[in-house]
Amino acid sequence: MFKFKAAAIGLALATATLATTTPVIAAAHAEAATEAAQVSAGDFVRKSKRISGGWEVVQRGDQTVIVFADNFRAAGGPDLKVFLSPKTVSAVTGKTATQGSILLGELQSTRGGQEYVLPAGTNIDDFESLLVHCEAYSVLWGGGQL
Repeated sequence: MFKFKAAAIGLALATATLATTTPVIAAAHAEAATEAAQVSAGDFVRKSKRISGGWEVVQRGDQTVIVFADNFRAAGGPDLKVFLSPKTVSAVTGKTATQGSILLGELQSTRGGQEYVLPAGTNIDDFESLLVHCEAYSVLWGGGQL
């Protein structure tokens, strides 16, 4: 009988704890969702290699993040990197892609969603395009107009 009462008390305590923490967890998720604000969005445009899918620029607190959509696809290749360029996608070539650009990092994957955090102090308004570029061979896969 004692074990049964202890189990019942434990179950009641667990239920009460879950009931009181669930709204707190839900509120935290809602707050996190409202903290992220979309700054801009678009689709990748092919320059010399296959690339497609969407992207968006999101502001999360004091961080600006480039988010590639789940539908992102690119042809494989060596030394693929993600850059922000002060030039428009139409004005950039494989040879000029890195001029005045900021390197955000190596392309994490040729398929699917991924994120790149802008370096602290970088103003997205100073850039015209987002690029996927093979730095080793100066080949511009493509990009998106910011």
